[in-house]
Amino acid sequence: MGTFHNGGFRGLLGVLRSNWPSGLLIALALCALSRDAAAQSPRPEPVRVGSVFAMTGPGAEENSPNYRIVKLAADKINATGGVLGRPLEIVELDTMSSALGARQAAHDAIKAGVVAVVGPSWSSQAMAMGPVLQQAGIPMLGATTTAPGVTAIGDYIFRVCYTDDLQARILARFARQDLGAVRAVVVTIAGDVYSEGLSAGFTQHFTALGGVVAGQVRYLQDAMDFAAQVEAVRREAPDLVFVAGYTRDSGLLLKQARGAGLGMPFLGGDGWTALEHYPYLDPARGENYYVSHWHPADASPASREFVELLLREFGPDALESIDAGNANAYDALCLVADAIRRAGSAEPSAIRDALAATDGFAGVTGTISFRGSRDPVKPLVVLRITPDAVEFVKKVEP
Repeated sequence: MGTFHNGGFRGLLGVLRSNWPSGLLIALALCALSRDAAAQSPRPEPVRVGSVFAMTGPGAEENSPNYRIVKLAADKINATGGVLGRPLEIVELDTMSSALGARQAAHDAIKAGVVAVVGPSWSSQAMAMGPVLQQAGIPMLGATTTAPGVTAIGDYIFRVCYTDDLQARILARFARQDLGAVRAVVVTIAGDVYSEGLSAGFTQHFTALGGVVAGQVRYLQDAMDFAAQVEAVRREAPDLVFVAGYTRDSGLLLKQARGAGLGMPFLGGDGWTALEHYPYLDPARGENYYVSHWHPADASPASREFVELLLREFGPDALESIDAGNANAYDALCLVADAIRRAGSAEPSAIRDALAATDGFAGVTGTISFRGSRDPVKPLVVLRITPDAVEFVKKVEP
């Protein structure tokens, strides 16, 4: 209980004591003491969680909405009491769209005293961040880090997305059975962990289903001119072009390919997520499909609540700038909060143990369980870019 330092207040009590009933005097004094004690009591120490994505560089356009979504999730959690009576505090750090920047962001997260990290989006950055956080004993939950090797780094490294092994199998099956493709050309970002792995997986599954990969062409991540790749595709004249790229580069490639008169279907992985929001592609030209993690048409209670929250917070045009990768980032922070509550502790090792025991968490992007693995088994959605919107094609269970 606090101590008063206001002599004027004591004097006032003396005057009141001689004139007012004693019960009222005691009540007034107790109220004043309670207010003073509350003012002097320390606020609960916040629980710091890192939000680590690309704020600058070529990945910023695709990645930066994740910061808003993680903050939105934190605000929602804090509005209902936070975790263990403590508010979540989000520490935003920038990977600078590179493996080197991601590694530095991991070191900065440790210095900032975070108990967990949400992010990054790209597998190549996760492969740089993961060893640093593993050694420090800080849990990491990748948002769209689909490369198989990410969670193999160690027992503190998790993801909320499916893996490239799964999406490669679904993509190959869709290409053969739904699109009827027999001959394909695979287009890959040279040296990129995600792109090289997804390309290899698609090739393996496509050929196992009786398809033929007529050729593979590569480009650099920062490429702007795809004339050579477009010409290579034209020479092969495939039934389908599989592009294992990201938003910016895939959009530029598509625009140049369609402009050059290539009319066959193009197919991409989850790296295409949000491509339809950007001006690199005229979606009225050609058939363009990709797989992703979530679509607003999902009717689950968690998905509907997420859409309502977005519309309430960001207005009627919210879905124009939000994509499936952002939904994964939202789920990642909610999983951290859920783990802290179940663990009854915000210690990183306790969070790690609680995350590993997650079973049946109802996320926006689907039901998430880590059963003997730090990779959730989740459904995929197949989407088509149309002139007006992204069209939901089908949901595929693993």
